[in-house]
Amino acid sequence: MQILFAWDAQGKNEQEVARQVVADGTDDEEIRADAVEMATAAFDQFSTIDPWVERLAPKWPPRRQPGVDRSLLRLAAWELLNTQTPPKVVIAEAIELAKQFSTEQSASFVNAVLDTLLKEHVALTDKSQLPQT
Repeated sequence: MQILFAWDAQGKNEQEVARQVVADGTDDEEIRADAVEMATAAFDQFSTIDPWVERLAPKWPPRRQPGVDRSLLRLAAWELLNTQTPPKVVIAEAIELAKQFSTEQSASFVNAVLDTLLKEHVALTDKSQLPQT
């Protein structure tokens, strides 16, 4: 989340910034590499994720959200859509980060947006809902 926040503030994906952020966070090289990889993947998809979030929360589009919320939503949405991490874990982690680093209302906002995004994603990808041929 911190990498995405830094990139969002700069308006670009700069790997040197990412390396500095993770260096300040941990000495574990594997965690550093995973963090940069996840942030890069999430940043690469923000042009898809942001419009989805804006549709789900039209009164609070990404451009009006606090930077922490925007970064959390981008990272969590990417993780929900692209990994095998259990959705409850992804959403719970995003809520906890919102409580720790953002506004008083952010945790409930992040929860609502991610819950709705997940439900839509499941509805769109659930093959059991397809007509039998």
